[in-house]
Amino acid sequence: MRRTPLAALLLAGVSFTTAGAAPCGVFGVTIPRDGRTLGALERKLGCTFTAVRWFQDWREPFDLPYARALTRERRALEVSWQPRILRGGAYVGVPYRSIAAGEHDAYVRAFARAVRTLGRPVSITFAPEMNGDWGAYQLGQKNTPQDFVRAWRHLHDVFRQERANVRWVWTPNILYPTARASYRALYPGDAYVDEVGLDGYNWGTTNPWNRWLTFEQTFAPSIRAVAALTRKPIQLGEVSSAERGGSKAGWIRDLCRTLPKYPQVKRLFWFHIRDQNVDWRLSTSQAALDAFKSCVRR
Repeated sequence: MRRTPLAALLLAGVSFTTAGAAPCGVFGVTIPRDGRTLGALERKLGCTFTAVRWFQDWREPFDLPYARALTRERRALEVSWQPRILRGGAYVGVPYRSIAAGEHDAYVRAFARAVRTLGRPVSITFAPEMNGDWGAYQLGQKNTPQDFVRAWRHLHDVFRQERANVRWVWTPNILYPTARASYRALYPGDAYVDEVGLDGYNWGTTNPWNRWLTFEQTFAPSIRAVAALTRKPIQLGEVSSAERGGSKAGWIRDLCRTLPKYPQVKRLFWFHIRDQNVDWRLSTSQAALDAFKSCVRR
């Protein structure tokens, strides 16, 4: 996706924030870095997201201009850092063992120094959904859980050496039957993790092998599993529902009713992105937008 150069936005004095709008409660947003989508969504909702999450691939420098534009508005920042490289029109995963061995340290240190230059804390989710079986950097014969843990700990140590102000957020996918490793096998340890995240979606009937699931059916087993693993605070890093197969607005209302049962969940990032298969954005219907606005007011 082509994005507007943030340097140009900064020079133009562009502000993402809806002036005078109240915060969107416990909700953050995962969003494209295009300089337009965030402000447009907030104007529709009439509230401001105090936390913003975005994606960056391997070899891509930390997006300091974008981060500065957001911190100028006192937003919390989170980077979903994916160890993959686009090559020949397809993504290729960066082996965890090569990261753990220090083969990418020049790039990693430059990334860490850019974060330090920002002068504000940044949360980093390295290799989100590492327990999956659909992405370029996930587990396989040459990418073991042990390799992942060693890579995570190495990155943590390098950022600490560079004095970068980082919170490390370990974010697997929600539990599913064909996962290649348990949460426990992939957990780097409390000394290397500041927060635990979970990514999960209600796919509805967008494909033949899924069915409509409530918010609690989607997340409850995984929340219990990570709560048994660690007492670190929990966030939901990617949350959304499809429209097909039920009521997305009803799903959002159910989320709002159910969330107080899980006080360990401190923040949710709505996944406001349309991918090639499903439109996960809040703006897929006016009913969904209205349900979200009602939830924020509650």
